[in-house]
Amino acid sequence: MARALIAFGSAPVCIIGSDLPDLKRADLAIAFRALKHADVVLGPATDGGYWLIGMAPRVARRARLAPVRWSSPHTLADTLACLPTTWRVAFLRELEDVDDAASLKRSTQR
Repeated sequence: MARALIAFGSAPVCIIGSDLPDLKRADLAIAFRALKHADVVLGPATDGGYWLIGMAPRVARRARLAPVRWSSPHTLADTLACLPTTWRVAFLRELEDVDDAASLKRSTQR
């Protein structure tokens, strides 16, 4: 993921999950707008992870996303702990991603 964040050079970049039935175009627009003033933008997921991470080009090359316990209830907190305390972080709305049969069923009932 860190390589993807720096691959775009001078442009802000966001990485999103592919399992987000409630994702709206506006969510992405808000994320990119947030990167005009924030260093990092995160879209929290209900399971403790996140559905989007974005970084401004001024910080992407300095990002270190280790050690993060991926795919766990600690993913968001671990990621925040890896970021320098001087970086400005913006948060998007919380979404549920589809990780299992139960979350898939909930997404089809909305």
